[in-house]
Amino acid sequence: MAIAALLALVSPRVSADGETYEVYAVRFATIAGFRVSSLVAGADRERRLDIAMMIWVLRGGGRIAIVDSGFHREQYFRQFAVVDYVKPSEAIAPLGIKPEAVTDLLLTHMHWDHAGGIDLFPAARIWIQKDEYDYYSGEAWQSDRTHGGIDPDDVVEVVKKNVGGKVTLVRGDDDASLPGIGFGIGGKHTWASQFITVRTRDRVAVIASDNMYLYENLEKHLPVAQTLDAASNLRTQDRMRGLASEPRLVIPGHDPAVFERFPRVSERIVRIQ
Repeated sequence: MAIAALLALVSPRVSADGETYEVYAVRFATIAGFRVSSLVAGADRERRLDIAMMIWVLRGGGRIAIVDSGFHREQYFRQFAVVDYVKPSEAIAPLGIKPEAVTDLLLTHMHWDHAGGIDLFPAARIWIQKDEYDYYSGEAWQSDRTHGGIDPDDVVEVVKKNVGGKVTLVRGDDDASLPGIGFGIGGKHTWASQFITVRTRDRVAVIASDNMYLYENLEKHLPVAQTLDAASNLRTQDRMRGLASEPRLVIPGHDPAVFERFPRVSERIVRIQ
């Protein structure tokens, strides 16, 4: 059996009969001069790139879902060269979306730049892998070495949401809970990261987030530099490629090329199609 067919058997599906969505990448900031070797394993340590900080909007069937939430906590503006920043809840305004209208927040993982804006979308239900939630709300804090990149305030926000009945814990691959949207087990970028599949009018896109930092990871089949398991990350890249209608529809977490490869809606927004 061909490798692609094998991957398809173990990958989350998006039903052809489910809802379809408009899909947008929204750039809310840039981090200037970021080392590419911190993104692509084995890259030249002298290479630098102005990376895009993104969230993704999925709109359809009466639902407004956002993949990841960005960040807004002050310490990260001191730690990184953040430029051209717009609060994520405001960056979606050109799409005619108010933050309180967001119904669902699909968290790919708990790193500060992806889970740091949970409180910006007050009505949204959080979708997160159960193992990710369990680990970072518990065991990870028993050692100083097991929660790098996780902000304790973000963990508190997720726990508060859960106490309020606004968290769904995703258990592995799941193509049934949200029509037209699937959750896939990620490549150990964090303890239990996930990726998102979404059906557009005639295609399937995969929001890889940090399971693939740049298109370069996929094109050169190189793992992300920040991972708990490089082999797992490469397997996940193969799965995501097999699910997307074409490789360009596997959308990386921080590649500015996303905003060159798709039709522009506004200065900071492109439509994934």
